[in-house]
Parts: sequence; C-alpha cells; structure tokens
Amino acid sequence: MPKHPFLLLLAGLLFLQSLPAQNPSPAAPSSPVLEEYIRTGLDSNLALHQRNFDLQKAQLDLRRAKSQFFPQATFSSQYTLADGGRTQSVPVGDLLNGVYSTLNQLTGSNKFPQVANQSIQFLPDNFQDTKMEVSLPILNTDLLHNKEVTAERINGSAADRDIYSRDLVRTIRQAYYQYLQTGKAIEIYGIALQLAKENRRVSEKFVENHMATREIVLRAQAQVSQVESSLIETRNNLRNAAAWFNFLLNRGLETPVSTDSLLMTDPFSDSSITSGPNAPSASPTATPAITAAAPFSPNREEFNRLNSWQRILESDLKWDRAYLIPKLNAFYDVGFQGFGVHFNSSQFYQLAGVQLIWPLFKANDNKYKIRQAIIDIRSVHDQYQQLTEQLNLEQETAVNNYYSALEALHALADEVGSSLETYRLAERRFDEGQALQIELIDSRNQMTNAEIRYSLGRLAILNRAADLERVTASYPINNRK
Repeated sequence: MPKHPFLLLLAGLLFLQSLPAQNPSPAAPSSPVLEEYIRTGLDSNLALHQRNFDLQKAQLDLRRAKSQFFPQATFSSQYTLADGGRTQSVPVGDLLNGVYSTLNQLTGSNKFPQVANQSIQFLPDNFQDTKMEVSLPILNTDLLHNKEVTAERINGSAADRDIYSRDLVRTIRQAYYQYLQTGKAIEIYGIALQLAKENRRVSEKFVENHMATREIVLRAQAQVSQVESSLIETRNNLRNAAAWFNFLLNRGLETPVSTDSLLMTDPFSDSSITSGPNAPSASPTATPAITAAAPFSPNREEFNRLNSWQRILESDLKWDRAYLIPKLNAFYDVGFQGFGVHFNSSQFYQLAGVQLIWPLFKANDNKYKIRQAIIDIRSVHDQYQQLTEQLNLEQETAVNNYYSALEALHALADEVGSSLETYRLAERRFDEGQALQIELIDSRNQMTNAEIRYSLGRLAILNRAADLERVTASYPINNRK
C-alpha cells in the first residue's frame, strides 16, 4: 500500500472539482467577486478615463460651436505716441504768403502774417482709440457645418469609449482567469513537491535497508529541486499576474487579489458537475443560438462609430456644395477717437455696417472637393459591409474556438485520470520493490504535466468565453453610462 494515500486523494479531488459541466454555457464565466472587480476597473482605469476626457472635450467643443452664432462683443483701447517716420510736406507758405503780402499792401497793414510750409507726420502722436466692437454672423455656412461635425464627433467619441470599455472587460476577465490558473498551478506543483519529497524519503529508507544504492536518493533529490524550481517560477508568475490585474484596476500593484473558489471549481454553469474522466463532451448543438450567425444590432458601438463618420462626410459634402452661398456679417463700433485723451463729444463716434464675402471662382477647386466627398461616402458604405463580415467572422471564430477548447478539455480530463491511476499503480509497485525509480519519476512527471495542461485547458475555455462575450457585445455597457 502507498505510504501517502492522502496526497493522491487530494490530487484527485482537485482534479474532479475542476471538471466541466455536462451542458456548459458559452457565456463568460463570472462571479460576484469578478463582477465587482470589473465595475472597479470601469470606474478607475486610467486609459478609460482618458477616453472619458476626450468625450467631455467633444461635448465642450459642441457648446463652443453653438456659441459662435451669438453676437460677439470686444472691447479695445489703444493710445499711441510717435516721433519720426514718414512725413508729407504741404507748401502752405508758398501758396499763401504771396497773397498775404498783396493784401497787406492794399490794406496798409500787417493783418495777414507770413506762414511757414508744413510737414505732416504720418504716425499719429498723442492719439487714442477706445471702442466697443460688436459683430454678428447673419449667414455663415461654415458655422453650421462646424456645429454638425462637432455634434457627430461626440457620438464617435462615445462609441470609442464604449468599444474600449468592452475590450477592458475582456482584458480584466482574462487577467483574473490567468491569476486563478496560476494559483491552480501552484497547488499542482505543491502536491508534486510533496510527492517528490515522499519519494526521496522512501528512497532513503531503501538505502538505509541496503535495498538500493545511493543514486536513487540523488535522483529523487534532483526531482525535488526540479519541482521547487517550477514552483518558484510559478509563484513569480502569480505575482506578475496580480500586478497586471491590479494595473488594469488602477490599484497598487501589491494589492491582494481575492479569489472566488466557486469560479475556480466550475467556471461554466450552475448545473451539476459530472466528475470523472468519462464526462460527456459538449457538442456545438448544445447552444444553437450562439453557433448560428445572429444578426448584429444596428446600435452596436462599431456601427455607431462608422455611422457617425458617414454623417460627418455627408455634412462635408453639403458644406462643399454650398460654396456659392455668401457669408454675411454685421458689425457695430462705438467709442472715442482723437488726439489727446478726451472722452467727450468731440471724440465720440459710431460705426455700423455689414460685410459680404462671396467666393465666385476658385478654378473648379470646389467641384473637385465635392467629388472627393462623394468618393469618401461610397468608401464608408464598403467599410460598413466589411465591418459586418468581420464581426461575423470574429463571432464564428470565437464560437469554434470555444467548443474546440471544450472538447480539448475533455480529452485532457481523460489524460489526467489516466495519469493519476498510472502514478498510483507505479507508486504501489515501487513501494513493493517491483518497479524502478525512473518509472515512478516518469509517471509523476506525466501526472503533474497532465494536471498543468488541464488547468491551461480550463484557462483556454475561460478566455474563449470572454472572447465570445466580447465579439457578441453581450456585456451591459449601456447600463453604466
């Protein structure tokens, strides 16, 4: 009889508890603990915050676009001092002094003095201009186009945020599953280490009783060291998996991660567990609604983003076609202007008017822009068809990968069951002196490797289920807006 049946019993229980359900559900396995982590990630992930900031900026851009339709008032004041610069000579003396001299002779007086020629400086000296300027767009297609485009950019930013949110949910799920699988691997290596140490103890007893030579102890010690090395590496992988998971949740990298034993036991459904290596495999007909290529919702984020881009292009086309519509603006200025700072009636002024800008000819540039816009819209139609086919392909691939991983898991379950029984028989024969140590070591390695592959197979199913949830956009993102 084996001297440590509890170890094989523990290994068998760990294996049996992890067998898949009889009718697994393709929905992403989850739990209250994981759902809480997902909510935390959606609330605190920094990359998602950045996309929320982009959405908020787009909303403010729309408010700015709407404000352009209202009157704009500007106050300005300018005071200048000048010296030098260009001048203009005015020969006032040359024009008037001859006449003044004649008048003085006729009147016998000096009532008309001589005047000098003048030099007028172009730069105003001691001059001030203080005014309030009010402008109002009366007709401006540029402002209308800017408003439409800005409004659509909000929809595009919202779609980008929701797409990233769905990707984040999948990433959080898979990171948590990876953490659980690594913890499972530590359990497996822990049991393997106990088995290796027990083998070393039995080998030492054989040597003490002169039933074997020293090399079996050395070989057993080598196996202990090998398992310890794998255990150290796996523990490091667990720390890295926890750090990556905490990074996604924007928490401290050393924050402990809670594990859900229910999720580790049965990640597929709430139905009863069929234990044993002969559990029936699931067929693709178990969930025909998933395997069939179901039509996608027109409100899906990928379609919303593409539709938003199409509406932007349509707005561009309408704007390009409106190139013959003139721009009409009105303005009104009121203030004080003159030499010296005197806010009085002599310097007060008002100025009002309208401004018309009408582009009439640009060498067919606008017609070429219209043709480009039409081509862009046609391209979007093809992109819509391509996106539909791409999503169908992703869904078909995700379903195939899920059921392929499920069938592979049942095969791995057979391997684990067989390896457990093989090790039990090899251990009994070794304890009775009827088997070589190399046989026991080989069977133990096969059992450990089979259990590791089985845990990786479970991880593959969990990941494929998360992929399926993502490609079908089934996580309720809209409930969190």
